[in-house]
Order: sequence, then structure tokens, then C-alpha cells
Amino acid sequence: MNDKGTALPEDDLRAALAPDGSIAPLDPARVIAGARRRRKVRGLATTAVAAIAVAGVATGGFLAGGRLLGQAPEPANPGPTALVSPNSSTPPATPGPPTSTPIPSGTTALPLDTPATPGLNAPGAVPVTAAACGAAAASVPGPGPTATQRSLLSDETGTAIVIADSRYWTACDNTFGQQVSARRPALLKKPSPQDTDAFAVAGDLITRPAGEREFYWAGGMLPDGVVTVRYIFPDGATEDAVVHGGFWLMRHVSDRVPPSGPPTTTIRVRLLSASGAVVNDFRLTWGLQTCAQISHGC
Repeated sequence: MNDKGTALPEDDLRAALAPDGSIAPLDPARVIAGARRRRKVRGLATTAVAAIAVAGVATGGFLAGGRLLGQAPEPANPGPTALVSPNSSTPPATPGPPTSTPIPSGTTALPLDTPATPGLNAPGAVPVTAAACGAAAASVPGPGPTATQRSLLSDETGTAIVIADSRYWTACDNTFGQQVSARRPALLKKPSPQDTDAFAVAGDLITRPAGEREFYWAGGMLPDGVVTVRYIFPDGATEDAVVHGGFWLMRHVSDRVPPSGPPTTTIRVRLLSASGAVVNDFRLTWGLQTCAQISHGC
């Protein structure tokens, strides 16, 4: 009861909890305090239920947006996925860089600025190196001791190379006997497609198992606009020069017995563009453009 004598709710509760002899008496103060705690817990539970309801609404909106439950958005820029073999715990090895284009059988071409090497040689032929080539062409100004081998073309009969330094280039071949044949050196300047002397050949007779045969070789810098240097010989054979590193090389051994005199049909040269168009088509002058070597006679 309060100071005015009015009954309070706690008085009713004390009367209801008064011992009647059947149960042990309860402490009214502890029961009242427990009732207050339960009201506080119910209030917190009501707040939690409201929060869950709000979350449910948000989830419903997420599902209404078209996504399935349990699927989170993917990253904006996913990185590459490593593939793992089902029978291995480690990823497969990364493939290496592609291999270089194979060189046709029977020929050898070296990359630009490859150091001088002997290459393939016919039986009894002297090795043709950058040093030997420079020495064979030393009678006129040409590549010096710093010259390196720029291109090479070999088969079972011999080897032709191109050498150059920062100013001059020249070409050599070792098919003729025990001596290196050298082309007249020239400045590192691309010739015109109309310069027919730039496509002159060096020629001679060589001994083969079947007897003497005509042999021709040539080399030079590739003119602008030309991708194919094609030689058509009196024996009917056609040889396309090997083009590499801005230079070209050609070698040809005839399969027929050489004529007793000058051929009735001279060597024809055709220069072709990338589209196959003919840039120039001419015939070499016999004797003047068929002995383009300075180390020995024809």
C-alpha cells in the first residue's frame, strides 16, 4: 500500500503468493524483479522480430530483382581461372613460345648477324667463312675484319654466304675447286630493279659423279618492291633465290651435259612483287653478266 492507504498491484501479488502450507514460501521481491526482467526480454524480442521482418522484405526485393537465393554478384573483372588436371594437384605447365619456321630440307639459312660458321661443304671444298670470304675479295674495297655472316645457303655440292660490315657487303661460294669464289663487293645500298648488273651470276664447270656440269651462283641486296628473284636457266630449270635478312642467294647445278659452246638460250631473270606482278624481266648478257666473280676467272 502507498502512503495514502491505496492498494498497489504488488499487494495483490503478495497475497496470491502467500504460503498455504502446500509449497515452500517464495520471496515476493525476487518474483517481482523476475517479472520486470521478463517484460524487458519480451521487448527486446519484439525489436528483433521487427528487424528480421525488415531483412525479409529486403531479401524479397533481392529475389524479385531476378537473382536466386544464395547467389552473390560476380566480381566486375574476374581474373583468369587456372585449369587443374583431375589426376593432378598442380596446374598444367604453360605452353612455351612457338618454334621457328623450319628450313627446307637440303638448304640452310642463318639469321641476320649470325657469327661466321663454316656451314656445309662439298667433299674437298675449303670452308667458306666470313674471314675467308673477306680475304677472297680483298683486292678491292669491301667488308673489313668486323664483317659478319648475314645469310647462308648450302646443299650437298657447296655453300654460299653473304657477309657485311657497317658499309660494305659481298658474297662468296666454295663450290669451285679448292678456292673460295668472291663476288665484287658493293656498298650497303639497295639496287634498283632495273639494275641488271646487280643480278649477274658467277659460273663455271664443276666435276660431278656423272661428269662435268655447269654451276651458277649469285647473291645481292634485295631491291625495294621485290620479294622473289627467279632465275630460268638454259637447261630448263628454274631457281628462286633464298631471301633472308634483306639479302638473297641463289645456287644452281645443271643436270645435263654442258654444251660445247655458249648456250643458244641465255639465263633469264624475273623480279616479282609480293602480289606476283613482274617488276622486271630480262636476260643476262653472256660473258659480261655470267662471270660476276673477282677471285678467279670463269
